[in-house]
Parts: sequence; C-alpha cells; structure tokens
Amino acid sequence: MIQDKLPTIGLLWGQFAAYHIDRCEAVARQLAGRFHVRAVEVATRSHDYAWDASGNIGGAEKRTLFPGRAFEAVCWPRRLLACWRALRGCDSVFMGLPYSLPEAIILSWALRLSGVRVIMMTESKHDDRARTGWKEAVKSALLRAYDAALVGAHRQAAYCRTLGFARRRIEPGYDTVSVTRIRTLAGQGSAQASAFADRPVLFVGRFVQKKDPLGVLRAYAHYLSLSGQPARRLVMAGDGPLAPTLKLEAQRLGISDRVDFPGFLNASQISQQMARALLLLLPSREEQWGLVVNEALAAGLPVIASSAVGACDALVRHGVNGYVVTAGADIETGAAIARISADQAGWEAMAQASAALAMTGDVGHFADAVEILLDPGDQALAGRVAEFRKAVGMDQQ
Repeated sequence: MIQDKLPTIGLLWGQFAAYHIDRCEAVARQLAGRFHVRAVEVATRSHDYAWDASGNIGGAEKRTLFPGRAFEAVCWPRRLLACWRALRGCDSVFMGLPYSLPEAIILSWALRLSGVRVIMMTESKHDDRARTGWKEAVKSALLRAYDAALVGAHRQAAYCRTLGFARRRIEPGYDTVSVTRIRTLAGQGSAQASAFADRPVLFVGRFVQKKDPLGVLRAYAHYLSLSGQPARRLVMAGDGPLAPTLKLEAQRLGISDRVDFPGFLNASQISQQMARALLLLLPSREEQWGLVVNEALAAGLPVIASSAVGACDALVRHGVNGYVVTAGADIETGAAIARISADQAGWEAMAQASAALAMTGDVGHFADAVEILLDPGDQALAGRVAEFRKAVGMDQQ
C-alpha cells in the first residue's frame, strides 16, 4: 500500500514543545505502515512560552502554518482558515487547541460536518476554577462535535463526562512525555551531580499567579526556619510577569542570598537541573496537569505538589515518591521540604520510587490511546490500555 493511500490522522497544537514532538513521534512509530501522521503546529512561538523552535518529526509530516510568528500575533480567522486547509483531507483529527478558542469551535464542527472524525485532547478538570451552570451547558453543546476525548487521568475524564461525554469514549494518556529523552538529557547533568547535602530545591514554571511562585518563596522561608542544618538553596527556574515581584519578596523575606533565578530554561537545561536537585516543588493553586512532574519522575526526583496539580492523580504517591500538599498551605509545604531535606535514606527511597513510577507518564501511553481510538479491535492493545486505565484511577468503560 503506498503512503498516499493510507488513512491520514492529524495532530494539532498551537505551538510545539519538546513533549509535543515526543507525542507525534511516538504515534508515527506505533502507526507506521498503517496510518499517515500529519503533525500541525499553528505558529513557531507564543507569548506565554519561550520554547525553542521545533525541528523535524521522525516518521511524520510536519506543517508549521505561520513560521516565525507568535500564535497570538495571528488573528483567529486566519488561524482558522490555515488549520482548515491543513486538516480537511484527514480521516481523523486530534485537536490540541483549547476548545474555548473560536477557531477550535468552528474548526471542530466544520471538520465533523465534512466527515472527519474529531477527537478532543484536554487536561481541564472541574476543580480548576468555579463553574457556572449555564456556561457549562453551552460548552457541552459546542463540544458535541467531538467523537471522543483523550485526557490526562480520572479528574479530567470525570469532567468530560459532565460535559456530555458519558456515552463517548474517553481514554487517558494525553499528558505524557518521552521518559527516554528526559533520562538521556538528565544523564548529561548527572556527571556534575551534587552531594546530597548540596542539592537545591527546584521550582520550574511560569511566574504567574496560578503557579503560586510567591507561595514557593514563603514555603522555602518556612523550611529555612525549621532547618537545623546548613540550608539548601532554592532554584526558581522560569520567567513571567511576576518576576520583579518575586525578587522583591525574596528580599522582604530575607532569603534573596539563597534564591537563584536562572530565567527560562529549555528542555535540556531543565532535565540537567533536575539531575542535580533534591526535589521538584510545584504548589500551584490551579494546574490542569503539570508536565514538569512527569519530567521530574523521569529524572528520578521526588515531588512536592499541591492537590490542585492534575499530575498528582497518576504520578505522586503521598509519602512514597513525595508529598501531596494543600494549595496555599505554605507552612505545610515548608515542613514537607524539611522532611525530605533532613533524611538522605528517605530521599533515596523516594527518588527510586519516582524512577519506578516514571513510565506511568511515558508517551507510549499517548500512542496507545490514539491507536485504540482509531482501531479498538486489537486485543493486546486493549489489554495494555485497560491496565493503564487502572493505574491512573479510571473505571473500566
């Protein structure tokens, strides 16, 4: 069978980061010879994320609709028209644009009405924010264009069911990364790995309110007050509108000489930082998933994350490979840092538990979810997917 005659699936996101490439390549590998994979990114850049421009995607056809442009710099009607032209010849499209964008709403219906099967990819949870009944009803009506949903884990699946997907297929595995890629990158930093006593606390994320970076500083200050040993440093890796405020807050708390602000780090630099860190700290007040948790486990790093972080459902076992804390509870979070910091044997056990759990967040599950939504008849695949559904807390369907 020649490639042009293979059924074509489209994978669409606004901008490609390293983990989007992971997913596209995993799907292309798994479906090679049976499907043609078209990976479509709308723009090279965005205002929120300073990711490196993406390169080629092994085994897939890659299309960048607005090369060198920022996503937000292109008006939505132009984005819509370009996406339609790129995807209208596909048999199935996996939609990674936020479903609230006007182009995503119109595109999903236009594709469906033209005979294309459309699958929603989402990490939204009901607890992300306050929900209004009439708005949710309108959203449910708009989302009828989708045949199925690909989600992170059980909270995302539960929210999809409230949006009218109770009789449509929902599969987990959306929020995944290449564990192999991250371990390779982390290995490049492990040669310079610090002794246990010198490993810093690491935060990675945008400096915006929902990530609660000010809470990170307050929790760290509480840890310093508890520490009966030479205290570890805090590395605040990221950038965003709160950057000046964070530096002023560090000065106010009297900890500015202990906090490092290296700025935005690319995928390689993040993995190498993780290889030298004590733990990842992510006490967000709102966090649909938090792929940095997947990365931390791949690097064998314990995690302290708030219960608002979606990744906790699948990847953080309280007291086993880290701690799940209450969002906004700075004292509780600081005490968790102190517990891990003071116990090398306990830290080693948590690091090993993270490494053992890392494959739960591997991109192979994304490829399995895509395949079973396209071809549910493979019994071996169905068995793998069933086991994964149990692992992330989803009931059998």
